[in-house]
Amino acid sequence: MTETPSAKITVRCGNCLTLNRVPQDRIGSGPRCGSCKSVIEVPRQPVPGRAESFDRDVAYWPETLLVMFWSPWCLYCKIYDPLVAELARGKAGLIKVLKVDSEAEPYLSQRLSVTKTPTFLVYKNGVFAVRMDGAPKEKSQFRAWIDNLLNYTSY
Repeated sequence: MTETPSAKITVRCGNCLTLNRVPQDRIGSGPRCGSCKSVIEVPRQPVPGRAESFDRDVAYWPETLLVMFWSPWCLYCKIYDPLVAELARGKAGLIKVLKVDSEAEPYLSQRLSVTKTPTFLVYKNGVFAVRMDGAPKEKSQFRAWIDNLLNYTSY
């Protein structure tokens, strides 16, 4: 019986910026860059977003990037925080989650016209794809939205 090959995910080496295609089942085993041989870091939890590194984070992530603008006082942010963390863990390599505190980073909030929290922005291959202002009432709707974005290839 032949084994079907694992889907490949494109990840960028943080050291030399080379794009590497890594089998999805090897993402958790510390894949190495084909060019410089350093270990490729794949985030498995939401990464804090900062104004000074935001553009680099967007441009350098070759797959889907989910940016969540949140506030410490926002109830829906607290409800969706575990779900977003679960997405980052469960779909590591396919999606990177960037969490931006809208009160600590007012420049980013203003620049991207974020007026309510949570606000979700999605970038595919460094290009803005879609946004969701506010959160859906059901978590299943949010999961379906993310799954559709991960499966959709043309923007």
